[in-house]
Amino acid sequence: MDYQAFKRNCQKEYLGYCELKGFVYSVQIDSNKYAVVALKNGQVEILITYRVKYEASV
Repeated sequence: MDYQAFKRNCQKEYLGYCELKGFVYSVQIDSNKYAVVALKNGQVEILITYRVKYEASV
């Protein structure tokens, strides 16, 4: 993910600040795929990606 894609993504949530990595966000990449990313000096670094299982209850 580059900075422009990060900036355009409206599905992001600020999680906090890390002295080593910079500003940390959770971003939605796809309908059930998310990433925790760090933003420092205009560079976006993906720290973790994960998928969410959705099970509909009847």
